[in-house]
Amino acid sequence: MEHGTFEILQGNVKPDGLLISANGPPCQADAVWHACQPAMTVVPSFSVTGILAVIVGLIVLVWAAAFVQRKRDGLVLVLLSVLLLLVGGGFIPPMFGILAGAAGTRIDAPLTWWRDRRSAPAMRLLARLWPWPLIAFALWPPVAGSSGISSMTVC
Repeated sequence: MEHGTFEILQGNVKPDGLLISANGPPCQADAVWHACQPAMTVVPSFSVTGILAVIVGLIVLVWAAAFVQRKRDGLVLVLLSVLLLLVGGGFIPPMFGILAGAAGTRIDAPLTWWRDRRSAPAMRLLARLWPWPLIAFALWPPVAGSSGISSMTVC
């Protein structure tokens, strides 16, 4: 929904191509860490793209919070996330939506494949390693943002 808000603020202007910058012209993609919030759209207007991104973002939010408990509802979340990708919702939110929807498709499904192939040493290793990705995820934004590591450019 954040991408949509910035796209609406750009007005009824035609995007230059499929890849867009949600933050608009004053933002310099090579000078900021978030690369002016890159996104893609198939809609030929920034304002319509923004409105659709906000609406689809709200639908994804409500669906993920309230309706993904059943087995087939994860697939709907995947499809909504792909739609969000196509209407200017950025790249990261749809990626998380697709991953969450893929996980949601396994709701109420038996874990027979995992149970058949797990070994005690591998499970102990995973148990010891699990907090470190969480710690890295929590520390990366402040550290990378202050050192300029995460600066990106948009093609």
